[in-house]
Amino acid sequence: MKLHWKKIVCLALAVLMVAGLAACGETEQTPTDHTGKVLTIGRQPRQQVDDYENNALTLWYEEQLGIDIQFVDFAAGAADWRAQVNAMIAAGEPLPDILFGVGWGEQERYDYGRDGYIIDLTDLMLADTATATAWRERMVELFGEGRVETVMRNIASPDGKIYAFPTQAYSDTNNTNTNTYINKVWLDNLGLEVPTNWDELVEVLRAFKTQDPNRNGRNDEIPAIGMVPPTNTTTGGSDNDITAWMLNNFEFLDDARQWNAKDGQLYSPYTTDAYREGLKAMNQLVEEGLLSASTWTMTSGTELGAIWTPATDVAIAGVISGSLSARSTLDSPVSLEYVALPPFNYAPMKTAYNVPPAYIFITEDCEDVELAFDFLLLVASDEASMRATVGVEGENWVWAEDDSPAGKGYMTINYPTAPHHATWHTNVGTMSMGSMETDRHIVRDPEDVWTNTVSDIYRDHEQKYEAAADANNPEEIVDKIIFSPEENAELDVRPAELLIFIKEARAKFAVGQTGFDPNNDADWANYLQTLDNMGMQDWLRISQTAYDRMNSK
Repeated sequence: MKLHWKKIVCLALAVLMVAGLAACGETEQTPTDHTGKVLTIGRQPRQQVDDYENNALTLWYEEQLGIDIQFVDFAAGAADWRAQVNAMIAAGEPLPDILFGVGWGEQERYDYGRDGYIIDLTDLMLADTATATAWRERMVELFGEGRVETVMRNIASPDGKIYAFPTQAYSDTNNTNTNTYINKVWLDNLGLEVPTNWDELVEVLRAFKTQDPNRNGRNDEIPAIGMVPPTNTTTGGSDNDITAWMLNNFEFLDDARQWNAKDGQLYSPYTTDAYREGLKAMNQLVEEGLLSASTWTMTSGTELGAIWTPATDVAIAGVISGSLSARSTLDSPVSLEYVALPPFNYAPMKTAYNVPPAYIFITEDCEDVELAFDFLLLVASDEASMRATVGVEGENWVWAEDDSPAGKGYMTINYPTAPHHATWHTNVGTMSMGSMETDRHIVRDPEDVWTNTVSDIYRDHEQKYEAAADANNPEEIVDKIIFSPEENAELDVRPAELLIFIKEARAKFAVGQTGFDPNNDADWANYLQTLDNMGMQDWLRISQTAYDRMNSK
């Protein structure tokens, strides 16, 4: 299975990695003996865990490394644990060796790293030790070539140093943006095939609107619908955003990424001729009643779910975007009428795939950094990742038989429920890829038809989405831009204001609001000028500077 979707390859970092390996060429290749040592871990206790000292995961970590783990408890509230850490620093008290699951943002971890409270992990990650080498090799095995460089590049601070250890725990059915499905029963009723391009989609939607595909004798069909996130937010899109799926048939677009790149030069996808063509196409759908205007007015997933799987058990939506399991009603026969509708062109994956969360830190007060980092590498190992996620093999889960009707994978037999002491109830620091091809997926009861069928639909969607991404996505994808504090100060609130305006304008262009006709050159020119007046060019200039700096390291 290919998992290395096209992305920027940071050649400078690759060179750095080779140089680092060469510099560490004399490093011992056998694991270090840590027997008898003590490792202190600061963490926020989870209410689901009733015992950390005698926890099955704690005891396993201690056994593997021959050490004693001692915990330092931090408060549960974000403001409280931040204050607690700062109070320890102010009082001159040593911090624990490791801060585990501490939710510092990028700016905070840069500040604490720059001020010397947490250490740079770069050399440790690139070291020629047996454990670090195995960690890097496993990253490549799970996620594809270039993964190490991609992750290190995207979690680095503005100074190029890496102060946090990443969590890379994914399921390959949860990495796609804007999951979109089409009603196969409707297609069969009308003698149609799943569309393979935009023009075919338009014709299918017209048939859905006029030819009673649900065969109930009523004109109640909604050809296409989704649910756009609120326009007054600066976050990216969602599974429900059918407009993002549609626009990606014209321009590579991901509201969480915000910039596209070609030959190292950033540009805004929201100002291109291709983006405008996408707006024109959506506007046409709305004008013809093929894309429901409710896409922009719904405010909850409950509303979307009622359309996806009506209580009457008669489908009313032809094409719909969202999470099949979250938005549709369990066991509704309508759920099983849908099949994946893959993108015809671009297919952006979720940014978290290439920009993993990084919430583990080794502090400057740690006296045995090698032990601390070996512990982090152990947490990211295959067995530890399974133990941290689902508990102890044979007690909490078992491998399914290869010839089981449910297929390969693992079955939970006594999943840890609160309160428990089987795991730490977090996957922080783990590294895994849930996939039917790697046997890292939960096997359901073979008689649970709905759940297993939905899993098959998810898998089919992911495979087709991934194939589209590999075939069509740009060579250069801007997963993340890391700004310095000075750059953030210069940008101020302009990016947030611009993104809100862009989303508002997209909705207005789609529904053809006065002054926002995508077919009108004057309206389009006014839109572009408004962006410039709001500071688009300054945002682009500062972003380009930061992007160049990231790619030079």
